[in-house]
Parts: sequence; C-alpha cells; structure tokens
Amino acid sequence: PAGVDIVPVYDRSNLIKRAVDNLAGKLAEEFLIVTIVCALFLFHLRSALVAIVTLPIGILIAFIVMHYQNENANIMSLGGIAIAIGAMVDAAVVMIENAHKHIERWRHANPDVELAGETQWRVIGDAAAEVGPALFFSLLIITLSFIPVFTLEAQEGRLFSPLAFTKTYAMAASAGLAVTLIPVLMGYLIRGRIPPEDANPLNRALIALYRPLLDRVLAAPKTTLVVAVIIAAATIYPATRLGGEFMPRQDKGKFSLSFKTAPGSSLDYTVAKGRELVEKLLEALKPEDRTVVQMLDLEQKSLAEISRLT
Repeated sequence: PAGVDIVPVYDRSNLIKRAVDNLAGKLAEEFLIVTIVCALFLFHLRSALVAIVTLPIGILIAFIVMHYQNENANIMSLGGIAIAIGAMVDAAVVMIENAHKHIERWRHANPDVELAGETQWRVIGDAAAEVGPALFFSLLIITLSFIPVFTLEAQEGRLFSPLAFTKTYAMAASAGLAVTLIPVLMGYLIRGRIPPEDANPLNRALIALYRPLLDRVLAAPKTTLVVAVIIAAATIYPATRLGGEFMPRQDKGKFSLSFKTAPGSSLDYTVAKGRELVEKLLEALKPEDRTVVQMLDLEQKSLAEISRLT
C-alpha cells in the first residue's frame, strides 16, 4: 500500500554467499596444495594436472546428482563437498606417484630405449592396476561410512542428511574416477623427463629421517605397541572433558537478545523496558555497525535484534 515500506531485517543471503565463497576458496587451496606437492616431491608439474582436473569433475558429478535429487545448495550440502575435497585427490596423488615409480624402474631396466607408444600405456596400465583396486575400495569405504547418518530422523535427519548425501556423492564419484579417468589422464600427461626419486633432495632428506625411525620401531615391535596403547589410553580422560553442543558457533553477522516481563505487566511497561535495552545496545555498538529492530510478541516478550551491517 501507499506509504508502507518493506525493510528486510533478517537476511541469510550473506551467510549463504560466504558459504559458497568458502567452498570456492577451499577448491583453490586444494588445487594449489596438489600442485605444490607434485612439484616438490615428483618434480613434474604436468602430473599435478591429473589431480587438478579430476577434482572439479568429481564435484560436478555430485552437483548433478544433487540436481536430480532436488537437493539445493545450502550450508550443510556445501559443507559435505568441502569435507570431501581433501580425500578426493588422495587416489590421484597415490596413482601418480606409483606411475612415476614404474616409469623409473622401466627406464632403469631399459636405459637406451625411449618410453613411448604402446609401451608407455602398458607401463601406466600396470601402475594403475597395481594400486587401483585398493584405492577404489578405500574410497568406497569412506563413501559408505556416512550411511549411519541417513538413519537419523526428525530435526537431526533434516539437518545432517544434505551433508551426508553430498559427501557420499563426491566420494563415490572420486572412487569411480580413480579407476577410469585418472589412468587415462596419466597416460597422456605423465610423459617426458621423469626424474628418479633419489634425484630429489627433499625426498632424500625425508627418507634419511624416516628410515632410522622405521628400523627402531620394527626392531622393538612389542615396545611400539605398548607405547601406542599408553598414548591411546592417555587420551580417554581429555576426550571425556571436551564437552559438546548441537551446533557449532557461527558468525551470522547478527545476534539477538530476548526477555520476558512478569505476568500481568502492561504493554506500555514492556515496550519501555525494551526501549531501555535497545538504547544500551546502541551505546555499545559502533554507529556504522548498528541496526536495531525491536519486536513485541503476543506474550508481551520484547525481542531486540541487532544486525551488524557489512
């Protein structure tokens, strides 16, 4: 009607936008980490493309299934994607490293022969077949680990099922890509000069640190198990003191305060008390960050809600 303005006071679009931006940021971080790992440990940038290409494809597959399931992109569903990102590239990194080892052994056995053509694909195929089944089932186990979440009902089920669905879809897509697309990409991209493992100074330094430790624990297996049990037992008491809550803290860009007056209080008294609370809140907030809305319900409860404008 004329003279009436509708002003939104509770807008969650900023929270959703931050969640989407966070997912995009995690994807960019994952791409960067994969590239750095492959560059540092494998000395081969094209190998990083194998993992980088498969990551968005796996996420796209999860989004396609979400579309046909009529599951929208909310905070929990995007959270499932964010959780799965870290594990989705594991198979690609392991298969790339194993392919490098197979190529290194082949060139050591055939120093004067160029690795190309059918021989190249056979070496890559042997490397993929060696670790592919184990990687597929390991990712499948992670996929199935969220099945108990689907048994939740009522509010818990509505809250966590989108996260479980999207994480399951992303991990299932990753498991499928591990035995289909990744071996093909390795055949096309892992070519040229592949430096041996001992040519990398970082690998030599880490192996020099790891082998003495490995020799010690293998020389005293019983002592190693006892120490592991003691450490595990020592975590029981701290675990019982952690506490818990239904939902973690979130920065929604606003907070709300509510109070109830005594039964029988007049409407004028309740409104006046609400105004006092609003005035104190306005004094505590910076002028550029404060937007205060006071609401009164049928039970004479005054609600003062403050939205920090960003």
